[in-house]
Amino acid sequence: MIPEQVIEEIKSRSELVAVVEQYVRLDKRSGSNFFGLCPFHSEDTPSFSVSPSKQIYYCFGCHKGGNVIHFIMDIEKCSYVQAIQLLADRAGVAIPEPDDEAYRKRSELNRSLQTICLEAARYYFHCLTGANGAPGREYLTKRGVTSQTARKFGLGYALEEWDGLYRHLLTLNYQDDLLMKSGLFKRGKTGGLYDLFRHRLIFPILDAMGRVVAFGGRVLDDSVPKYINSPENPIYTKGRHLYGLNLAKSSRKNCLVMVEGYMDAIAMHQAGVDNTVASLGTALTEQQAQLIRKYTETVIIAYDADAAGQPAAMRGLDILGRRGIKVTVLQVPEGKDPDEYIRRNGPERFHALLEKALPLLDFKLLAARRSKTSGDELDIMAYQDVACQILAQEENAIVRELYANRLAEELNATADTVLREIERRHEDPDAKHAPRVAAPHLVQPASRPASETGQLDSQVTREEIYLLCLLAVNPDLWDQIDSKPATGDFSPGPMQEVAASALALASRRQLDPASLIELGSGFQVRGRPVYELLARASMKLEETFGNQEMAAAVNEQLRRQRLNRLRQEQVRLNQELSATDDTNRRQVIRQALREVTEQLIRLKQN
Repeated sequence: MIPEQVIEEIKSRSELVAVVEQYVRLDKRSGSNFFGLCPFHSEDTPSFSVSPSKQIYYCFGCHKGGNVIHFIMDIEKCSYVQAIQLLADRAGVAIPEPDDEAYRKRSELNRSLQTICLEAARYYFHCLTGANGAPGREYLTKRGVTSQTARKFGLGYALEEWDGLYRHLLTLNYQDDLLMKSGLFKRGKTGGLYDLFRHRLIFPILDAMGRVVAFGGRVLDDSVPKYINSPENPIYTKGRHLYGLNLAKSSRKNCLVMVEGYMDAIAMHQAGVDNTVASLGTALTEQQAQLIRKYTETVIIAYDADAAGQPAAMRGLDILGRRGIKVTVLQVPEGKDPDEYIRRNGPERFHALLEKALPLLDFKLLAARRSKTSGDELDIMAYQDVACQILAQEENAIVRELYANRLAEELNATADTVLREIERRHEDPDAKHAPRVAAPHLVQPASRPASETGQLDSQVTREEIYLLCLLAVNPDLWDQIDSKPATGDFSPGPMQEVAASALALASRRQLDPASLIELGSGFQVRGRPVYELLARASMKLEETFGNQEMAAAVNEQLRRQRLNRLRQEQVRLNQELSATDDTNRRQVIRQALREVTEQLIRLKQN
């Protein structure tokens, strides 16, 4: 747990406009607010608003909003704690370590390894741009990589020396045992260390938060192995990272394009496809699919033509489908990889290809047809067997029928016959010993209890949202309220929990918009984060209430809110009265109804 006073210090040192401007150009001002193009969706007219006085943001287009912590969570796609840690690093605020000694040692080791990797990346970059980096620069020029792109990806060059990096890090007082854990060195027969990477182009691998965790190295000629990569270590597991995700996550495009290699990803970014990531040369893992799902629901696969039909690549596509991700597959003509195609044909032609990516089922059937074709002759029996098995794994019956009609035309068979065969295999998946693959649109995330998600079915009212926002914008209004609001004035569920803390702060004149929005973190109403509802209302206060006296507005919102609560209670009591035959219980309910009715009359007369 991070102490509350530390969080408050982090927020106080993280001025929202300054933080947002690291990601968004705010060059339009309207009243007291700044406007810019929203970083969370594509738009041509600025609708993303930042309020310096309230320390909150809100987009009138996609409706994302919150305080500085929520902004980092949204833009970096990270957890609340990760956002706090990132802001703390930027603001120079130290977060106290837990008392757990094992945790402390593990954290200390990870920080040391991250520092070593960062220093190594700087060393390789300086080697590339320095006097001895000509081989690396010539290779990049040959591959069409500009100096700006090389800098964007932090590319480097490992000199043709046995211990260049080792000697550099020794000057920074790192010990051999720690250096070995970084994965950047090997131990020689005499026990000394030497560099893993020598005379290679260097690709720093960054995690989603932009921290260097590993490296890849490519030869500059045709020697083998063409690539070597950092071994797994305490801060790097290759199946848990995606190359370029630290850059791609900032794209306004609502999907990710996945390629195989470093150079493909770099070429794609340089061509303007800034939502590209690479799978680090491995078959896609469950962990990578889970990581992708945090950022998008749509993926375009642009693997090399010879790799996309391989069984490992196919399994990766199914892994994405099981995560509920819509998958399409890009077919690069002439068997080229994306990097080579872009160099030969230009970015514009490649952008046109992206628009023609095939749905996953279409691609699977196409790959099956190719695999059963020898020369110009298709083995029709082998193809129908594989094609029917592919379609049998589709969970959606309508989709199975549609594709059965198309397959029937290819096989010169009746649609009913093909569909019966597909359905037979679907009902008996062991018929061909093929694994069942869940359809993307039917996969649902595992449900969690309401206490964990904060999501309830209660209906939040407009009045209670505006009531809290008015109190947050002007703390002095608390003294001007005729009858102080209480927790019971708010909808049961998330709003009562938020209100309980907010009213306590308001009574001490300590409630402000950023703090109020913070209280809404972790709660949802009808699938909508409570803090976004509060951010939107806070931004629209002036527009909603205009020149109306704020004290009168607060009292009116509270009056309406109490009327809503009393009407709801009246409906509930009448329903209970109709449902019971117990004489004593009916008498109690009638008395309660009389009291509620009297309260309603008094409120309406005010």
